[in-house]
Amino acid sequence: MRATLQISAAALTLVGALALGQMLPRVFGDRLPQTAGTSLLDQVLGEARMMISDGMILKADEYYHGGMRVTDCTRAEAHAASSLDLPGSASAHVHEDEDEARPESPPRDLWNWVNTRIHVAEHRHMDGDQAKELIPWYWAAVRLEPRNVQAYLLCASVINHDLGNPSEAIRILEEGIRNNPAVAELEIDAGCIQLNRLRNTRAAQACFESAYAKWAQDRDAHGHADGDLKMRILFYLCHLARQRDDTPALDRYFAEAQALGIRSGSFTAIQKMAEH
Repeated sequence: MRATLQISAAALTLVGALALGQMLPRVFGDRLPQTAGTSLLDQVLGEARMMISDGMILKADEYYHGGMRVTDCTRAEAHAASSLDLPGSASAHVHEDEDEARPESPPRDLWNWVNTRIHVAEHRHMDGDQAKELIPWYWAAVRLEPRNVQAYLLCASVINHDLGNPSEAIRILEEGIRNNPAVAELEIDAGCIQLNRLRNTRAAQACFESAYAKWAQDRDAHGHADGDLKMRILFYLCHLARQRDDTPALDRYFAEAQALGIRSGSFTAIQKMAEH
C-alpha cells in the first residue's frame, strides 16, 4: 500500500512537472530564462529526476521479488552481498524456507509487516519471460534520468540473462555509455556480455581496455579510485591476455593487481592465471 502511494505520488509529480513545462512557454513566451545544455524537464524537475528514477528502480525490484521490497526481504543480507541481486545473475539468492528466516522480535513497521504477508502469497523471484514486466520501469527510469547508471545496468542484465537477448543488452549499455561516458562499470558489463554470451573477444578486449582507461582518468581527476573496480577490470584483462598467450601483458596486469593490496577472490584467480 505504501509503495503504491509512493509510486503514485512520483507519477503525479512527473505529470505535474510536464504540464508545468507545457504551460510556462505559453504564459511567458520569450521572457523565459535560457539555460544552455539543459532540457525543459531538467529545469522543472532538477535533482528530483534522480530521486524519481531511483524510485522506479525500487518498484522494478519489488516486482522482481513478487511484491516485496529488498528491505522487506527476510534475507536482505544476501541482496547486499550480491550487489542489488541482479535478476538472472548467478548470485541470485534462493528462499528455501521463509518461515525459519523471519525475525522473532516485533516488527518496527507493523503495517509494512502485515502488507508483505497479505498481498504476497510467497516471496518469489521472477524469471524467464516474466521479467518482461520489469523493462517498462527501467525504461522509464533511464528516460527520466539518463545519468542513472544503475538503471542501465539492471535493464541490460534482465534483457541478457532473463530474456536471452545479449545483443539488445549491448545496445542498452552503449546508450548508457553515451550518456555517461566516464563510467567504467557500463564498459565492464558490456565486455562481460561480449565475452561470455556473444563470444566476441576482440569487442570484449576493447570494452575492458576502455574501462581501464576510464578508471585511470577517474583516479587522476579525484586523486583516488575504487580498487575493487580495478581488480575486476584486471581479472578480465588477465583472462584475455592468457587466452592469446600474451605473457608480458599478463605479468604487467598481475603486478598491478598485487600493487592494489586487495586479497580477494578476483586476486586469487589472477594469481593462478599468472602462474605460467
